Amino acid sequence: MSPSQNNRTVLVIGGGVAGLAAAVELASKNLSVLLVEQKQHLGGRAYSFLHNETDDEIDNGQHLMMGCYHNTLRLLDMIGSLPDVSLQSALRVAFRHPEKGKTELHASSLPAPFHLLSGLLGLKSLSLPDRFSLLRVGAALVRAKPDRDEHLQRMTVSEWLRSLHQSEANRKYLWDILAIGTLNDTPERVSASLFVKVLQAAFLGKQSDSAMAIPRKGLSRIFGEPAADFLRSHGGEVRMNTAVERVVVRDKRVSEVMLSTGEIVKSDAVISAVPYFDLPKLFDKQTPLEFPEFNIAENFISSSIVTIHLWFDTDFAEEEFVALLDSPIHWVFNKTKMYGKSNSNGSYLSLVISGAEKFMAIEKEELAALALTELKKFFPESRTAALLHSLVIKEKRATFSPRVGTEQFRPSHSTSIENLFLAGDWTDTKLPATIEGAVQSGFACAEAVKKMLG
Repeated sequence: MSPSQNNRTVLVIGGGVAGLAAAVELASKNLSVLLVEQKQHLGGRAYSFLHNETDDEIDNGQHLMMGCYHNTLRLLDMIGSLPDVSLQSALRVAFRHPEKGKTELHASSLPAPFHLLSGLLGLKSLSLPDRFSLLRVGAALVRAKPDRDEHLQRMTVSEWLRSLHQSEANRKYLWDILAIGTLNDTPERVSASLFVKVLQAAFLGKQSDSAMAIPRKGLSRIFGEPAADFLRSHGGEVRMNTAVERVVVRDKRVSEVMLSTGEIVKSDAVISAVPYFDLPKLFDKQTPLEFPEFNIAENFISSSIVTIHLWFDTDFAEEEFVALLDSPIHWVFNKTKMYGKSNSNGSYLSLVISGAEKFMAIEKEELAALALTELKKFFPESRTAALLHSLVIKEKRATFSPRVGTEQFRPSHSTSIENLFLAGDWTDTKLPATIEGAVQSGFACAEAVKKMLG
């Protein structure tokens, strides 16, 4: 029996956030879209599932967003899930130290960027001279041109902070926490220019740009499920558990795409939204030789994230989320409070270690024990709480590590194959590996497709 054929205007390969953004934008313009995803869920690394023992929604990895995620908020508005994300009225981030206790970064009502500068000056975990030296970073951000400054592009975050005479305390108790959280690797490795772009987007934009956008549901109910509903309601087609066997290229065009179902898809345009390490697998062995831009996996280094989910019989964490200082655990998210659930039956916490390469070989039971030990240091009330359940998720390839020099290898969205486009947070978005970068790349590919189709 010959394989069946599916003719669509656009084929999107990969149902992560980048692929969803591209497909939604194209479908909103009444283009015929087929999205295929090899896994049984959409959203890529931004998905959730139900915990069998508690029925809680578990995010595969915790994602906080910000008001400066303009593309992401636009996508959520398009698919109808924006009401499921709460934007703070002003930035408020809590920090805990095992000896110094709790402090808070709280932006004021002053116009940007003074709203954040005044908040930084109020950080009681830092000495007064250290707080005033934070102003050097603010002044540098106003002057910086990260896309054009080659000297800055050659610096790591640590080198840049040293050049601005930031004390060890400033680095340890503020900047390093922000750098690891946004770039997912140690400040000694990652690019200063990307960190500057993150800080500029948050500090120098309007006041709401620096506020945190907090998901009130599991990520699948915020991204994957409503996006699939949107696509189907606009005439698109979504296939899960469907892999691409081969992308066939003839005369510098994708002529057809062979699916694992035996189906052959012919389309005017193809958007690949797969990770960099999977891109070469879409083609036969000859194609990456003819088009070296697709054989780029060796230019990227992956960075890992460990998330430790713990359930207790009591509620002892008062914050929705808090950064831990002087701890291998970087963030604690109180999912019971974030999801607005009654805490009468205890609490569900999600603890995150970013740039977690050295923790990947540790047994999950040991990681859960480490998390319990750390919680007792920062939350004395936890010492009398009983642990009910635990679950540890290791993402070995959570993001690419934006190390110095990596920017030159990030590919553009258009390729030398005239009807093939690349999306993903690893492409040339000028941003680190964030949801915003992924969405931005998907929208950019959609615009390129629309331009090609006229």
